[in-house]
Amino acid sequence: MLYKDINQPLVSVILSTYNSEKYIENTLQSLLTQTWLHLEIIVVNDGSTDNTRVLLQKYWNKGVIIVHQENSGQDAALNHGYRHSTGEYVKFMDSDDLLNQEMIATQVKALNGSKEHVGYGEWARFYNNQPGLANFTPLDYWKDMAPIDFITARPEGIMLQCGSILIPRELISKAGLWDERLILFNDTEFFNRIILASKGVIFTPGARLYYRSGQSKSISAQRSKKFFESTYLATCLMGEQLLEVEDSFRVRNLISNMFQYRYFDMYPRFPDLCKKHEEMIAQYGCVTIKPAGGKIFKILSKLVGWKNAKSVQFFFYNLGYLKLLNRVKRTH
Repeated sequence: MLYKDINQPLVSVILSTYNSEKYIENTLQSLLTQTWLHLEIIVVNDGSTDNTRVLLQKYWNKGVIIVHQENSGQDAALNHGYRHSTGEYVKFMDSDDLLNQEMIATQVKALNGSKEHVGYGEWARFYNNQPGLANFTPLDYWKDMAPIDFITARPEGIMLQCGSILIPRELISKAGLWDERLILFNDTEFFNRIILASKGVIFTPGARLYYRSGQSKSISAQRSKKFFESTYLATCLMGEQLLEVEDSFRVRNLISNMFQYRYFDMYPRFPDLCKKHEEMIAQYGCVTIKPAGGKIFKILSKLVGWKNAKSVQFFFYNLGYLKLLNRVKRTH
């Protein structure tokens, strides 16, 4: 069933894209075939250097608003797109994910005119460009929940992925735009603010996001110092935001675990950042997670402790990287 009535809410879908020539057309097609037709689709090309700009041009005639800017990062691009938007409801999306045809209609109808609640849909990962293999296994937090209950539904945190969420414009005005200092965990921090500014999350069964995964060059796969600096700042901000609402074990547990996860990831690299994470973990003091790893890592951890096991792991990783680098130099 198609829904097109100018008296119904306009939904703005905003995408930031950078060098996404492989996937952008599939993503746009999943938007152009939505059953909710009262849509405003805005794509911000963040200084792409591949064929993305050329591919986008043909969608101009299909009603897609194309905005070009110099490469400034995802948050700046999304903010730029938002300033071009006029919808009563807003959905931010990554340029390589997909929606099922009924997603936006399902979420708009579920919110039923509310400007104080957030719509949250189903999501599942897919790999190797095969969305048909995505497995939408129900999760325990896929239900209507109060803001803090939803955010702290799991001690390790929940999935706050752009395309799964529909936001009333008023909540963005209240909570603020994307923090342009952040390059990782930026979506987690942004949606944390949005949800805290709301009166709760309305789960929208049948509204499905297909989340493309397994791309080694994606931002979330990076491990440089600037990326860990971003996750550190984002987690600090989230801790402050949550404690203003509720100072409890579940809040401190969530933030402690978020710091601990990144500490596990980066150790023993970046000693100064490791020190900062140790201080924040001690400050929140409610860690309930343990380091994860393969069979050899688990054995070493039992014998010499996880830090020494990580140091050994890091040594051999670097050794392999140096061998590869030397091999590349010899072939040139």
